[in-house]
Amino acid sequence: MTEHEKMEGAGGNKVARPQAMLVLLTMAYCLAYVDRLMMAVVAEQVKAEFGLSDKQLFLLTGAAFVLIYGACGIFSGWLLDRSSRRKIVAGSLWLWSIFTMACAMAGNFWHLAIARAGVGAGESAIVPAALSLISDSYPPRRRPLAMGIFYAGGMVGILIAWVVGGWIAHGMGWRWAFLLAGPPGILLGLVIWFRGGEMPRAAVAPASASPNSTFHDVWRNRPLMWLITAGSVITFVNIGLINLMGSFFIRSHGMTVRDVGLVFGPVMAAGMVLGLIGGGWIGNRLANRGTAILIRFSMWNCLAMFPLYMGIFLAEELWLALLFTFLGTISSVLYSPSFSAAYQAVSAAHTRGTAAGISNFASALIGGALATFLVGALSDHLRPEHGADSLRLAMMAGMVTCLIAAALFHIACRKVMRERPELLHG
Repeated sequence: MTEHEKMEGAGGNKVARPQAMLVLLTMAYCLAYVDRLMMAVVAEQVKAEFGLSDKQLFLLTGAAFVLIYGACGIFSGWLLDRSSRRKIVAGSLWLWSIFTMACAMAGNFWHLAIARAGVGAGESAIVPAALSLISDSYPPRRRPLAMGIFYAGGMVGILIAWVVGGWIAHGMGWRWAFLLAGPPGILLGLVIWFRGGEMPRAAVAPASASPNSTFHDVWRNRPLMWLITAGSVITFVNIGLINLMGSFFIRSHGMTVRDVGLVFGPVMAAGMVLGLIGGGWIGNRLANRGTAILIRFSMWNCLAMFPLYMGIFLAEELWLALLFTFLGTISSVLYSPSFSAAYQAVSAAHTRGTAAGISNFASALIGGALATFLVGALSDHLRPEHGADSLRLAMMAGMVTCLIAAALFHIACRKVMRERPELLHG
């Protein structure tokens, strides 16, 4: 009997079937990406209207969202280990959708930054909720593909944001793009609240667990901490760079906002969907050989990203840059289902939500905010000498994160092999 069946039999409420739950979570993640990426889609229009520098612009696309997203993610993960996950997911949908529409009302940089922070606070619960629910509802050998399907929902959101959002922003202005992005999330939140069934609660901490808190239990888990650190560094490629790539193609290849939406958006979204579903399929098969092999796969994947992304920045022709973008985006998320399944396997059952929240915070702080801000600052520094190419050069420098992450995954693998030998076999 699975954990899900045990929980369904033990409680009086109807527990959502894993497949139905996965569909709802995937739809929510799709809308989350639409709302979070809308700022990147309209970035050049907002920069022109408010007269922003690259540092200010990338604070809006990066830190203003991801710092609050990450910080609130820790609290969300802790709360998900203790409360009704269905209500938390529905409430978070309403919160981020309302603040997305509030972005349309911004009168200056600070108004927009505050609204973006509200979007980040609302979205902070969705990934910890999904990963912990999938881990509680699917056996280890089926988790990577389920996680890949969930993550692929976000990549569909990328397509919608760039194509539909870019079309709306080009024809009606950037404020309408934000205003129309919010209502679908409010409707989905109502569906989850009233029709979603009771999503399984987290496992109760065993008597032998730390009496202090789940945070303490996560901190003491050294293999888990190394894994989270590695994942946070490589996040720059699949989160931070997404927020910069539209501006890169506009500046370096002369594309318009509409061109970026119609061409770049589908290329990136298709690459990421293929990467996540394919990565989930690979992960399901690797999981039969234990957790360590999932971590090794993540390490080699990080190394493969480096030449592919350098190809994007070095390509002179637009078609070649787009080809490398397609291949690069496949590689940038191929590891993700294996990584997520690995750190959830390394986590104790009663700390899975908290671990996911801490992972989100670390990824937001390091990969999403700090690295993105440094790239923006470097671009500003290089602009007097290199002009439009300053962003290209700054993004190339940011690719060192691939090499750092690969080294950290190697250390994490050694820690798992030494301290958690029971995870070496499927």
